[in-house]
Amino acid sequence: MRKVLQPFIVREEPMYKFALVEYGDGSADVYLDDDDMMANHVAGEDPWALLVAGARAAGWVIMPPGCPTCITDDEQRNHLPDELGAAVVLVADGADLLRVISPS
Repeated sequence: MRKVLQPFIVREEPMYKFALVEYGDGSADVYLDDDDMMANHVAGEDPWALLVAGARAAGWVIMPPGCPTCITDDEQRNHLPDELGAAVVLVADGADLLRVISPS
């Protein structure tokens, strides 16, 4: 994830594991650790694509609160707990992720 985000980090606060990422038409606050990340205050549409690309590169799933778990590779289904069941969505890009978190 860090390799994907690094070129777009405009400010960091390492003590808090915080980075401000600016990409395309927007920005995101990210709190990045070795094996997890939280993003908030995501503005614009382009940063969502960057977050999906980073999750794919890291082999991570995306777990938006109150929404289905999002996978970036169908093989990830085999590693998820059974209780997630059918509540899993494959996302290929930021537009897919936006459809999951803000349905029309």
